[in-house]
Amino acid sequence: MERSKKFLALALSSALIAGPAGFEMASAATTNSNSNSGGSAIQSSQSQSNDAVSQTTASSTDKELLTTVDDAYTAMREVRAARLAIFDGNTDMARKMTKDATAKMQAAEKAESQWGVPSKAGTKGVTYLPFDSSIALGESFTVTPENQKAVGKANQQMANGNAKAAAKTLKDNDIDVSISAALVPAKSSLTHLQDASKLIKSGNYYEANLALKGVEDSVVIDQWGLDNLPQQAGNAANASANASGSTQMQQKSQQSGKSASKD
Repeated sequence: MERSKKFLALALSSALIAGPAGFEMASAATTNSNSNSGGSAIQSSQSQSNDAVSQTTASSTDKELLTTVDDAYTAMREVRAARLAIFDGNTDMARKMTKDATAKMQAAEKAESQWGVPSKAGTKGVTYLPFDSSIALGESFTVTPENQKAVGKANQQMANGNAKAAAKTLKDNDIDVSISAALVPAKSSLTHLQDASKLIKSGNYYEANLALKGVEDSVVIDQWGLDNLPQQAGNAANASANASGSTQMQQKSQQSGKSASKD
């Protein structure tokens, strides 16, 4: 099961914040294009700073920000493809995409213990998987010579592969940013997908489309500040392992130093 911290460019932020309907439109758009363009929604005077934030959202080896689940992301794309196939009358494709989406969602469900989080907007007591996310500028953001300097520093930090430091630089310089994420409940989504597969097999395509729609309707959108991101067990384990490894290295270094001093 692949996993990554998939931070999309600012263009998708508006779709995420818009809710499940916005996610559907964004998914349909990305099906036809591999790039997201948010130029029409962003003033030209902010282009340099927005570019920095977009770079801050790029994939990174830094695991200390929100981690999304690739299998859940792929499953949602395939759900959309299956619905479009039904609409086009391509039932064989709909059957295949629904089967693929089910397999991906099953893999995603196995990742719940590591990457699942409670949702502020969703059902209480249900675990959700973040599958798509973005960093958004605050509405009050304006370009100044001071924050342009911070933007340059954030760009350099991103170039060095340190997403967390870049995000912190923006925050420390009062550049208001927040993280939005689309989340899906894997367990109930699997039930919808399994129902859809049975309905497609029996030729009930209208009902199958409704079952697939149930997966998309279960998507919720949450938004957090950098200081109150939800705790993910996988990231906590990584942080603990990194801290342990760092301590061991320090101990070895100290022991090596003591041995050298004796010699």
